[in-house]
Amino acid sequence: MNDANKKQFWGMLNVAMELTNKPPLTKEAILTWWNLLSKYEYSVVENAVSKWVDSSSKPPTPHDILGLCRPKDPIYQALPSPVSHEDNKAHADKLALYIHERLKPKTDYKQWAKRILRNPKNFPENSVTAAREVLGEHYDTQP
Repeated sequence: MNDANKKQFWGMLNVAMELTNKPPLTKEAILTWWNLLSKYEYSVVENAVSKWVDSSSKPPTPHDILGLCRPKDPIYQALPSPVSHEDNKAHADKLALYIHERLKPKTDYKQWAKRILRNPKNFPENSVTAAREVLGEHYDTQP
Protein backbone atom coordinates (compact mmCIF):
# COMPACT_ATOMS: atom_id res chain seq x y z
CA MET A 1 0.00 0.00 0.00
CA ASN A 2 1.09 3.57 -0.38
CA ASP A 3 0.27 6.84 1.36
CA ALA A 4 -2.66 7.46 -0.99
CA ASN A 5 -4.38 4.40 0.52
CA LYS A 6 -4.11 5.55 4.16
CA LYS A 7 -7.51 7.26 4.31
CA GLN A 8 -9.24 4.29 2.63
CA PHE A 9 -7.39 1.91 4.94
CA TRP A 10 -8.48 3.83 8.05
CA GLY A 11 -12.08 3.89 6.87
CA MET A 12 -12.06 0.18 5.98
CA LEU A 13 -10.73 -0.86 9.38
CA ASN A 14 -13.18 1.35 11.27
CA VAL A 15 -16.09 -0.08 9.25
CA ALA A 16 -14.86 -3.59 10.10
CA MET A 17 -14.77 -2.63 13.79
CA GLU A 18 -18.21 -1.05 13.60
CA LEU A 19 -19.64 -4.20 11.97
CA THR A 20 -18.33 -6.25 14.90
CA ASN A 21 -19.71 -3.79 17.50
CA LYS A 22 -16.34 -2.33 18.48
CA PRO A 23 -15.46 1.37 18.82
CA PRO A 24 -13.40 3.00 16.06
CA LEU A 25 -9.66 2.52 16.24
CA THR A 26 -7.39 5.26 17.56
CA LYS A 27 -4.81 6.92 15.38
CA GLU A 28 -2.05 4.97 17.15
CA ALA A 29 -3.83 1.65 16.55
CA ILE A 30 -4.33 2.47 12.88
CA LEU A 31 -0.60 3.28 12.61
CA THR A 32 0.26 -0.11 14.09
CA TRP A 33 -2.03 -1.83 11.61
CA TRP A 34 -0.53 0.24 8.77
CA ASN A 35 3.04 -0.66 9.71
CA LEU A 36 2.20 -4.37 9.69
CA LEU A 37 0.12 -4.44 6.51
CA SER A 38 1.65 -1.70 4.32
CA LYS A 39 3.88 -4.20 2.50
CA TYR A 40 0.78 -5.72 0.84
CA GLU A 41 -1.24 -4.22 -1.97
CA TYR A 42 -4.35 -2.38 -0.83
CA SER A 43 -6.60 -4.78 -2.77
CA VAL A 44 -5.05 -7.77 -0.95
CA VAL A 45 -5.66 -6.17 2.47
CA GLU A 46 -9.17 -5.12 1.47
CA ASN A 47 -10.00 -8.68 0.37
CA ALA A 48 -8.58 -10.06 3.61
CA VAL A 49 -10.68 -7.71 5.75
CA SER A 50 -13.76 -8.55 3.66
CA LYS A 51 -13.16 -12.28 4.13
CA TRP A 52 -12.75 -11.77 7.88
CA VAL A 53 -15.95 -9.72 8.22
CA ASP A 54 -17.86 -12.29 6.12
CA SER A 55 -16.68 -15.23 8.19
CA SER A 56 -16.40 -13.95 11.77
CA SER A 57 -18.44 -12.00 14.25
CA LYS A 58 -15.34 -11.05 16.25
CA PRO A 59 -13.26 -7.98 15.41
CA PRO A 60 -10.13 -8.74 13.39
CA THR A 61 -6.65 -8.48 14.81
CA PRO A 62 -3.58 -7.59 12.76
CA HIS A 63 -2.50 -11.23 13.06
CA ASP A 64 -5.80 -12.42 11.57
CA ILE A 65 -5.54 -10.10 8.58
CA LEU A 66 -1.84 -10.88 8.06
CA GLY A 67 -2.73 -14.57 7.86
CA LEU A 68 -5.31 -13.86 5.18
CA CYS A 69 -2.92 -11.63 3.20
CA ARG A 70 -0.14 -14.20 2.99
CA PRO A 71 -0.21 -16.43 -0.09
CA LYS A 72 -1.29 -19.99 0.68
CA ASP A 73 0.20 -21.84 -2.28
CA PRO A 74 3.93 -21.88 -2.99
CA ILE A 75 3.14 -21.07 -6.62
CA TYR A 76 2.39 -17.51 -5.54
CA GLN A 77 5.67 -17.02 -3.70
CA ALA A 78 8.10 -14.54 -5.17
CA LEU A 79 10.44 -16.03 -7.73
CA PRO A 80 14.16 -15.75 -7.10
CA SER A 81 16.04 -13.20 -9.09
CA PRO A 82 17.40 -14.46 -12.40
CA VAL A 83 20.91 -15.85 -12.25
CA SER A 84 23.63 -15.61 -14.81
CA HIS A 85 24.64 -18.55 -16.99
CA GLU A 86 27.89 -18.90 -15.06
CA ASP A 87 26.05 -19.02 -11.70
CA ASN A 88 23.63 -21.56 -13.10
CA LYS A 89 26.50 -23.74 -14.35
CA ALA A 90 28.30 -23.47 -10.99
CA HIS A 91 25.13 -24.55 -9.20
CA ALA A 92 24.65 -27.47 -11.60
CA ASP A 93 28.26 -28.56 -11.01
CA LYS A 94 27.79 -28.38 -7.22
CA LEU A 95 24.61 -30.44 -7.52
CA ALA A 96 26.32 -33.06 -9.69
CA LEU A 97 29.19 -33.30 -7.17
CA TYR A 98 26.73 -33.66 -4.29
CA ILE A 99 24.90 -36.46 -6.09
CA HIS A 100 28.16 -38.21 -6.99
CA GLU A 101 29.44 -38.06 -3.41
CA ARG A 102 26.26 -39.07 -1.60
CA LEU A 103 24.36 -41.49 -3.77
CA LYS A 104 25.14 -45.19 -3.65
CA PRO A 105 26.52 -46.71 -6.82
CA LYS A 106 24.07 -48.78 -8.81
CA THR A 107 23.98 -52.32 -7.52
CA ASP A 108 24.12 -55.40 -9.69
CA TYR A 109 20.49 -56.50 -9.66
CA LYS A 110 21.38 -59.87 -11.15
CA GLN A 111 23.80 -60.70 -8.35
CA TRP A 112 21.25 -63.07 -6.77
CA ALA A 113 21.15 -65.13 -9.96
CA LYS A 114 24.94 -65.26 -10.22
CA ARG A 115 25.16 -66.46 -6.60
CA ILE A 116 22.67 -69.25 -7.29
CA LEU A 117 24.45 -70.43 -10.42
CA ARG A 118 27.85 -70.47 -8.69
CA ASN A 119 26.54 -73.16 -6.36
CA PRO A 120 23.28 -74.54 -7.79
CA LYS A 121 23.22 -77.59 -5.51
CA ASN A 122 22.39 -75.40 -2.48
CA PHE A 123 19.21 -73.98 -4.08
CA PRO A 124 15.88 -75.43 -5.21
CA GLU A 125 15.48 -76.32 -8.88
CA ASN A 126 12.97 -73.51 -9.56
CA SER A 127 15.50 -70.92 -8.25
CA VAL A 128 18.21 -72.38 -10.49
CA THR A 129 15.86 -72.33 -13.48
CA ALA A 130 14.88 -68.70 -12.80
CA ALA A 131 18.53 -67.69 -12.44
CA ARG A 132 19.39 -69.36 -15.78
CA GLU A 133 16.50 -67.54 -17.46
CA VAL A 134 17.63 -64.19 -16.08
CA LEU A 135 21.28 -64.61 -17.01
CA GLY A 136 20.87 -66.73 -20.12
CA GLU A 137 22.26 -70.17 -20.78
CA HIS A 138 25.78 -68.86 -21.54
CA TYR A 139 26.53 -67.68 -18.02
CA ASP A 140 29.80 -69.06 -16.67
CA THR A 141 29.02 -70.81 -13.36
CA GLN A 142 32.56 -70.33 -12.06
CA PRO A 143 33.16 -67.44 -9.61
